Formats: sequence, structure tokens, C-alpha cells
Amino acid sequence: MRSYLLALIVLLLIHSKAIAQYGCTDPQATNYDPSAVFNDGTCSYPSTSLPAPIVTALQTPALDENSGLLYTNASLWAHVDDTYEELYQIDTLSGAINQITTIPFSTNTDWEDIDKDSLYVYIGDIGNNYGNRTDLKFYRISRTALDSSITSTSVIDTISFSYSDQFDFTAALNNTRFDAEAFVVFNDTIHLFSKDWVFRRARHYVIPAIPGNHVAQLRDSIDANGLITGATIAENGVIALLGYDKTFPAPCFVWMLSDYNGSNVFSGNKRYFSLGSAITFGQSEGITFTNGYTGYISNERFQQSIINVPPSLRRFDLSPYIQSTSTGIDSRDWKSVSINPQPASDHFQVSFAGPVDGSWRLLTISGEVVSNGAFKEASTSILCDGLTTAIYLLEVIGKNGKVYRTKVIVN
Repeated sequence: MRSYLLALIVLLLIHSKAIAQYGCTDPQATNYDPSAVFNDGTCSYPSTSLPAPIVTALQTPALDENSGLLYTNASLWAHVDDTYEELYQIDTLSGAINQITTIPFSTNTDWEDIDKDSLYVYIGDIGNNYGNRTDLKFYRISRTALDSSITSTSVIDTISFSYSDQFDFTAALNNTRFDAEAFVVFNDTIHLFSKDWVFRRARHYVIPAIPGNHVAQLRDSIDANGLITGATIAENGVIALLGYDKTFPAPCFVWMLSDYNGSNVFSGNKRYFSLGSAITFGQSEGITFTNGYTGYISNERFQQSIINVPPSLRRFDLSPYIQSTSTGIDSRDWKSVSINPQPASDHFQVSFAGPVDGSWRLLTISGEVVSNGAFKEASTSILCDGLTTAIYLLEVIGKNGKVYRTKVIVN
């Protein structure tokens, strides 16, 4: 019976692939398929420049080597690499440092990025230009402590890690695949993006966001066309990766990742935006969303020969390029979801980590709504009465417009 059921599921999946209208679901893509129901991550986009005008110069020399940016509780924070164990609150109008907060019980070997979740701020001591570090780590600090004041008695947790696929620790300056300057945190997981000096790829690793010693597991990779130097995540799960290419004319860029499946952030849309050359833009280093899809980018001082670009703070806006029907789950609010049993016969239970205020609907592969209802609690039971054996699309829509989509098998 079990083998028959497994065979049936396989046949259903194959059949659904054939009729499910997989394709590019982004109307802004050059290969947009209006009949596609499921996004298969194949969207291609025209060459696009992203405006990022300068808001203000940043205080020098203190912020010449700025590396990470974080916007939280209406304040912009930054840090520098390999010098002081400090966070700097920045005046976004003048670029001056308003406040300096020292992080006790920490060492700034090479701080490269900073992010937050609902409870903590994470500082990534992850820079590894030689590829030989064995002390890579994140520092975790209570957001409450940062918002009030960090003292010598504050709890500073350490999340240490090594790479699952690194076996050679021979020092090779700027010639390693195991450097990193970018990460985001969601679903209780640190999502780390490599700065690959060898192949110019962005590798996606996952690490539990809890204190201890961990192995960073490789999930996937893409051709980044350069070096990734910063990352940030918006409220609905859209991720922006910042970077530059070391080859002349040293283009700076942003990769926007959206409409991906679960936490497989490279499975959805991947759109490249040009920011201009480092010769005029500076070396792009820090990026953070503020409200919606707007945010700040910072560059460190870029100095080569007669070129001298001072550090500055820039503003960007990705909202014109976001699908209004983006299916990326808001990982910070909605957390993980489970659907049981699968396949379902008479009913299935949909459960989120916390309460969801909104509605749900069940659709056929062709887009016909077969049932719907309200979603008021953390979980709800959906009946399969009158449904034929097939794969369906479940949509859960929050009152704020955020949408979670997944496939459901009914047998």
C-alpha cells in the first residue's frame, strides 16, 4: 500500500509539472509568462540602473572603513572592520556619529556585517581575506540592551562556526572562496553569503542563530558577477545583496532576491541592478532596509592612485521593482509553517508559529478557487470534501497584504 501511495505521489508531481504552468511570474521580466501559476526562478531582466543619490558624507576618519549598516528603532547604526569593538549611531542628515556603544567581551578581528531579528542584534566577525581563519563567529546582543545601553554586565552571546566544505586553510590573500561580508537572519537561522574571490560566486550557507559551535551548511550558489559585501532583508522576505567587482571599471551592484521558496533564497527571482563604478561611487560596503523597500547604502573610502572617493551615505528604493503579488513569506512575522498530513485525504492542518490574522483560499493548478475561509488563529483545519486527487495551491493572505503560498497534495 505504501509503495502504491508513493508511486501515486510521484505521478501526481510529474503530472502537475506538465500542467501546472510553471514559469516566470514577474511582469517586469523579459520572459514573463502570464499563464504561469508557480514561479520557477527563471525570470530574466533587462539591464537596470538603481539610483542611489548621496544623502550625506560620513564622518571621517572614523567611518573611512565602515563595513556594516543596520536600521532599527528609527536609528541607523554602523561599525568598522578590524579595529574597534564599537557600534556607531549615525545622524542620517549630517553623517556625524551621535553615539558610540562599546561591545564588551568581543574582539573585532574583522567585523563585516550586522543584522537583527525580533529579539537580537547580530554582529558578524566573518571577514576572512586570507581564508585561514578558524575563529569565525557572530556576536549576539539583546535589542533591548542596544536600545537602552550596553554595559560591562550585558550578556554577549557567541555563535561560532566553520564551513562544511572547507578543508584547506592555507593562507591566500584575496584568493579564497571562504571570505564573507554579508548575512541576514530569519526563521531562527543565519543566512550567510560568501565573498568568493576565486569564482565570483555567492554561496548561501545556513547556521543556527543560537550560541554554540556550528557547521555552516552550504545550500546553493549563484554567479554573482562580483564580490558580495553586504546584505539586508525587508519585512516580506525580499533580500538585497550589495557588492562590487574588482575588475575595471569596478562596477558596484545590488542583487534583489524575491519570491523564493521557503528559505531557499536563490530559488526565486534574482535581479541585478547597477550602481555605477567604484571610481565615482566608492567601494560599496553596507546596506540596510529602513521602511518598506527603501534604505541606505554606505561606501568606505576608495583610494587608488589619484582616485580618492570619501565615505558617504546613499539612499535607494527598490519598491518600483517589487511584484505587488510577491509570494515571499515574511519570515520575521510569520515564522515557519507546517502542513499535515501530506498527502491529505479528508482534511489537512495548516499551522504557523504564531497567530495569523487574515484569510486562506485553495486553488487548482489552473487558478480556480475551490474553497476559502478565514484564518484567525495559529492553525486551521481545511476539509478536502469534494476535491479530486491532485496538487493544489494554498494561499494564506494576511490583512497587511502579505501572502504565503505552498503546494498541497490531496489524495
